Amino acid sequence: MRPSLLKTKKILAVTSGILFSAAIVGSFSEKMTMELAEAHQTEQNTPNTTTISEAVLSATEVNIHEDIAFAEIEKEPEYIPDPQKVENIRNYLVGRKSPLADYALEFVKASDFYQIDYRIVAAISIIESNGGNRSFKPYNAWGWGKMTFQNWTDGIWTVSKGIAKYYENGLTTPKLISIYYCPPNAENWASKVQFVMNEIGM
Repeated sequence: MRPSLLKTKKILAVTSGILFSAAIVGSFSEKMTMELAEAHQTEQNTPNTTTISEAVLSATEVNIHEDIAFAEIEKEPEYIPDPQKVENIRNYLVGRKSPLADYALEFVKASDFYQIDYRIVAAISIIESNGGNRSFKPYNAWGWGKMTFQNWTDGIWTVSKGIAKYYENGLTTPKLISIYYCPPNAENWASKVQFVMNEIGM
């Protein structure tokens, strides 16, 4: 083969290779350009997720604030024992020199909690031990079994809870309670307890 013809074929082969490579590169570039354009367009059409999150958070905070405000409106009023009842108990027990006089507030709080007559536990303490001056057991001013209480408050609340059980069964007066509380001397006991209750006040 002639050298000139061989040289020409080599030139044509190299040229074809260059053109083929250029075509591939061009196609790849065009594809990349289209993908980048689509990606950019998608970003423009996609809502800002940070903005959405902030909006949801803001709405949640509003709901929380509204719920708190509603709860504050609906909140039950603070419990305050009737000061007149407290004073009635205190005055009577002071007059009897009872160590329970300082616990007048506890008598009323316990009676409200257990929904019993506020005077009855104090009155029983007078009949059973002269208001705690002659207790059968430490801090037991009510002849409440053989129990020893930790302090006067413990005694008041424990006995109030026990009296509430009588109330639950419809025994809501000293006369009705006496049959079970003091069976050997029920009538006399009931009369004395009711008398002290009347002395304490209404």
